[in-house]
Amino acid sequence: MPCYLFTLHAYRSWNADHPRGFVREQGKIEPPNAKLARFYDRNAEQPPVTFGPFHQRVMIWITHDASIRRDWRLHAVATESTHIHMLVSWRSDEPWRDVRKRLKVLCSLMLGRKLGQNGRKWFVRKGSRKRVRDRTHFDHLISRYLPKHHGLRWTEGDTPPLEPPPRGRS
Repeated sequence: MPCYLFTLHAYRSWNADHPRGFVREQGKIEPPNAKLARFYDRNAEQPPVTFGPFHQRVMIWITHDASIRRDWRLHAVATESTHIHMLVSWRSDEPWRDVRKRLKVLCSLMLGRKLGQNGRKWFVRKGSRKRVRDRTHFDHLISRYLPKHHGLRWTEGDTPPLEPPPRGRS
């Protein structure tokens, strides 16, 4: 049964001038590049995205809801203002790319609906994925890695997240 940690970064949250470097299309980590960052800023279609508590609630809710509807198993979700991690497994032969894409599309759709910003870019083009190697790796993610995040979190066994009301009615 495949189990992956998917990460979706907020649109323009990690620019080419980031002190830790940045990732190019091929997955290679490049050193910070201020000139390229200015180029990206000049050509950006929209301002950067920051995920506040409401955004994070929406993403946790839709990830949980989508997992139930598709018979996936959502083990945990952790958020930050710049990204979301989703630890998911499934029994079908669906490729990981399809699962990640579905989660990203649904999060984008629901953020747009809940915030009245349909068509907004919420995430970077792809996102990352790490296949969970074994039980030790899974336990590390659940007990050490995901709890380090400062945003909202949900773990299997917690009360299911409620659908957030439209923005302004929380």
